[in-house]
Amino acid sequence: MNEIEYHLGELEIARTPGDPRRVMPVLPDSFGSILDLGCGVGQTLISCGLKPETFACGVDINAEALAFGKELSPHICFVCARGERLPFPDRSFEVVISRVTLPLLHIPSALQEIERVLKPGGHVWFTLHPFSMQREKIIGAIRSMDLKSFVYQTYILINGICFHLTGRQFRFPFKQKRCESFQTIGGVTRAMRRAGFEQVLVEHGHFFVVTAVKKQRSPFTATKEVKVCAASAG
Repeated sequence: MNEIEYHLGELEIARTPGDPRRVMPVLPDSFGSILDLGCGVGQTLISCGLKPETFACGVDINAEALAFGKELSPHICFVCARGERLPFPDRSFEVVISRVTLPLLHIPSALQEIERVLKPGGHVWFTLHPFSMQREKIIGAIRSMDLKSFVYQTYILINGICFHLTGRQFRFPFKQKRCESFQTIGGVTRAMRRAGFEQVLVEHGHFFVVTAVKKQRSPFTATKEVKVCAASAG
């Protein structure tokens, strides 16, 4: 199965409410802009039932998937970019979603970028990879006696433990563009708060889902900053 076939399969799942594999974003009652990080062919955005006036943008590193998505959904803006370096101005979106992509990124860097492009009070929705998924992959690598897979899965395990304990991550030593990990409730909650999010809620059942809201600066803080800047300028 190639990547396009995979994304089309995900689109079919997203369009089938009774499918147990289906997980869809919980969105605010009203918003004018949404960014999907790791959008594939836009399957999640397509299935969200967005209003025609909503500005929908999808980001992915797979140019082939983006090109297919443009044909599938011309109303969605598709952009080829990495999650750690988003090519958008500050405060561009009211909602940012990411389905099974954040675990494949350097999470602290990605969260900083998401916080930057999100408007104050904006919402985020992510799905993540729990330890149980990583355990199954390591067991599978051992059973198949696949040394290459075992080395990489061990790296993901160590990186996940490091992220949980310290909030830091390191890239795969043999391929620096790669950064992957599993996540824990405590680790991702602390990372979200450090990045400037509040109301962090984690659902760790059939799916590992995290929602949060970007902090809004209080009028008192903003006034204080203005006074400090004015005093420095004088």
